[in-house]
Amino acid sequence: MDTEPTTQPNGAGYTDTFEEVIAETVEINQGGAALIQAENVTISQGGAQMVEAKTVSVTQGGILMSTSETTRLEGSGALVISADTVHLDTSRSLITIADTLDAKESRIGILLAGTIEGAPDVKIDARTAAAIGAGAAVTLFILKRVFSRS
Repeated sequence: MDTEPTTQPNGAGYTDTFEEVIAETVEINQGGAALIQAENVTISQGGAQMVEAKTVSVTQGGILMSTSETTRLEGSGALVISADTVHLDTSRSLITIADTLDAKESRIGILLAGTIEGAPDVKIDARTAAAIGAGAAVTLFILKRVFSRS
């Protein structure tokens, strides 16, 4: 594992935060990392800024941005998730982009997904985003016509 610690070991003897972690498997328990590149990432009560992995699993933690084949969040939060398959269980995400989403008691701000299983609380889905975009385009077209005559 190639790491560069940014803090001193905590009382339990574990380093709290890493700048960059590159490994086959990464497990973080009550700690964090800025960038993680791995095959498998498991975070428990911790967080990461950017995760690039084949599989990502977060329990009671958070991620700013995740790119993976499979992402699973349990009681966690993420700013942006981009994955083939996303599983959310009592979690929140601002933006989720997935081929398949399986959500249980979760909230998502903006969702772009092919298949949705469960009933996530979604604020803006693909159809709503398209309608907002079309409405904005029509409004701008009308405003341009009105103000170009002045």
